[in-house]
Amino acid sequence: MSGEAFNNFKVYLELQRRNEVGTGYFNRIPLFVDSVSISTSKMVANVPVPFSGAVRGESLNLAFDVGQATKSVNMSGMLLGQHIKKKKNTDIDSEREVNLTSFEMAQLIHSYVDASSFQDDQNLNKLIVLIPSRVDETFSYHGGVSGTTDVSDLPFIPFTWKNRGYDNEFTSQGSNSEYFTPYTGAEDVTLGITGFIRSFNTTITGAEFPAIGFTLDFEEGLVLSENFLDG
Repeated sequence: MSGEAFNNFKVYLELQRRNEVGTGYFNRIPLFVDSVSISTSKMVANVPVPFSGAVRGESLNLAFDVGQATKSVNMSGMLLGQHIKKKKNTDIDSEREVNLTSFEMAQLIHSYVDASSFQDDQNLNKLIVLIPSRVDETFSYHGGVSGTTDVSDLPFIPFTWKNRGYDNEFTSQGSNSEYFTPYTGAEDVTLGITGFIRSFNTTITGAEFPAIGFTLDFEEGLVLSENFLDG
């Protein structure tokens, strides 16, 4: 089984190096995913008010919502024989294009997860999950799209936790139009979920050979990556 025949990937991992160099599939790993679970957990301090039940006949809690939440993505799928393109700098001699087996793919990603954010060529710091979209950031339909356009014919945007600009009058975010602009594949920088891989698990079985099953847990966050060891 080979992933090279799958040209419609919708989930990608990106290396930190792609922040500096890389276009198209360079410094990007497509994943063949069959299940994606997205979790948003609100963190709100909910404090009981002393004697409120005695005074009011009903106890009262004060909830302090200060805009904190933990956000994560869990996915499962299959690792296949994969075409990988890497680039370390703008020098064309640094480019590498190879076909890895599913076993090499598993070893590669495990080694990257084991690395730290100090290694630009190993650290996977972005997850891109493309989703069908009808509506842009102004709550208007995309060009050529209506409320009855079949979901299979809709353009794709990267999943993020961004709000549409229409809802952002109070916040400092303002316009987030780039997050709701249809993905074309020609972008030098694709917006997605920044963070880190919490865990990556693979299972090798004879029934699926040579494909390898995997699960991956990715947590959203702004990872500090300045290498203080590199003077």
